[in-house]
Amino acid sequence: MDLLSVRNLRKHFGGVKAVDGCSLTIEAGTIMGLIGPNGAGKTTMFNLISGFERGSGEIVFKGIRINKLPSFKVAQCGIVRTFQIPRALTKMTVLENLMLAPKAQAGERIWNVWLRRRKVKEQERQIKEKSRDILRFFEISHLEDEYAGALSGGQKKLLEMARAMMIDPLLMMLDEPFAGVNPTLSRKISRYIDELREAGMTFLVIEHDIPAITRISDRIIVMNEGKILTEGAPEEVKRNRDVLNVYLGGDG
Repeated sequence: MDLLSVRNLRKHFGGVKAVDGCSLTIEAGTIMGLIGPNGAGKTTMFNLISGFERGSGEIVFKGIRINKLPSFKVAQCGIVRTFQIPRALTKMTVLENLMLAPKAQAGERIWNVWLRRRKVKEQERQIKEKSRDILRFFEISHLEDEYAGALSGGQKKLLEMARAMMIDPLLMMLDEPFAGVNPTLSRKISRYIDELREAGMTFLVIEHDIPAITRISDRIIVMNEGKILTEGAPEEVKRNRDVLNVYLGGDG
């Protein structure tokens, strides 16, 4: 069953066709990789799907068209994304970063602090418990009291994934989760993604690390110059001559 369907998606910046008539579908419970050289249009595709930019075409999620929804509404529908450069709240602790993520918290309404104090405290307890469960899953519980700004680049990537999990996404969009991390952490991130997929989550992943993305993906889409060049199983894509030409140049 298709969880996400994108049809004839377009986004132009002046004369530059960043995304030029792209269509794709992602089945529930699968991992779709998205690769291509720099400037291929991958990040713009992410921005369009997640509501950070507007373009033309059709984006349907769970049977509902989401093109005109702002990013926070898209997230409420069940699509959450991370960024190539993690956007942690650097002056808050790791635990606080996670606890801030859930929407519609009772404590956000000032009068509830006095009128519904018991509900506010119980919800806060539940959110803290959930946050710690997720930190344990990503094996960073020992960092819960550290300021996010003091974390390493790899730890910030784990924090961003953990924070995304607080919203209970159906589709998690990861922007280069393996970039700049050491091989040990790369293998751990692969394992986390596999385990979450086994639990029912769906992924769309941008990545330049070809061995890493082929290791985790069920299917891979290759973009070049704003268009989808090809799509297929990882081994098929790796042998595709057009893909080799794009990455290696000439008669790759």
